[in-house]
Amino acid sequence: MYLRIRQRPRLWDGDYVSLCDVHRVVVRCQVGFRGDVYDYGCGGAPYADLFRGCRSYVKADVVPGPVVDKLLGADGMTGERDGAYDWVFSTQVLEHVPEPANYFRECWRILRPGGELLITTHGFYPEHGCPHDFHRWTADCFLRELRGAGFEIVTGGKLSTGVRGSVQMLHHCVWNLRAPGGGPWSLLLGLVRKTYGWLGVPVLNWMADRFPGQAEASADSVGALYIGVYAHARKPRG
Repeated sequence: MYLRIRQRPRLWDGDYVSLCDVHRVVVRCQVGFRGDVYDYGCGGAPYADLFRGCRSYVKADVVPGPVVDKLLGADGMTGERDGAYDWVFSTQVLEHVPEPANYFRECWRILRPGGELLITTHGFYPEHGCPHDFHRWTADCFLRELRGAGFEIVTGGKLSTGVRGSVQMLHHCVWNLRAPGGGPWSLLLGLVRKTYGWLGVPVLNWMADRFPGQAEASADSVGALYIGVYAHARKPRG
C-alpha cells in the first residue's frame, strides 16, 4: 500500500491530490537525473525506478529496512565524504527532521559543485508523526532557507493549491469528525466518514483533476492555501 499509493495514486485514495502533485514534480525532474544519487531519508524508496539510468542510487534512512542501503547517524548526518554525489533526493522527509538547517547544510556538503537537489515537504498539512513531526513551511520561508544554505534555486514554490489544496484539506477535516466517548454522535459521525470515503473522496478528487493548473504555483503566487512546497536547487560551481 505504501508504495502503490505513491507510485500510482487512485481517485479513492484520501491523499490522491497531494501525492499526484508530488509525483508530477519528481517525474518532470527525472529527465535530469544522472550520475550518483543519494536518497536522503528514503523510507520505502517509492521512486526508485526513476533512477535506474543513474550510475548509482544510494538509499539512506535513520532506521533499517529492506531497501535501505546505508543508515544515517543518530544526528541524521550521512557520514558521506564531501562532494560525493550529483543529486540529493528528498521527498516528504524534512518535516520529520529536528534541525532542518543542518539537513540543508549536509545536502550541500555531499553534493559536487553543480550538483542538484530535489526536495519536497509540507506546507499546510495535518500532523503525522513517524515517530515525530516538527515543521511546516510557507513557500517563501522554504526557499529562503535553501538560499541561506548556499543553494541556487532552479525552480520552486507551492504544491496542491486552490481547489486542489482545498479538496485535500477537506478530506482531512472529514476524517477528523470524531466525537469523544462514543454514543450517538460517534455513530453518526462514523457514518458520515464512511459515506464520505466511499462517495465524497473519489468525486472530489475527480473534480480536483479538472484544475491541473493548480497542481503547482510559484512562491510569489497569490494562493494562500497549499498542501506542499518543493524546490529544485543547485550547488554553485566554483
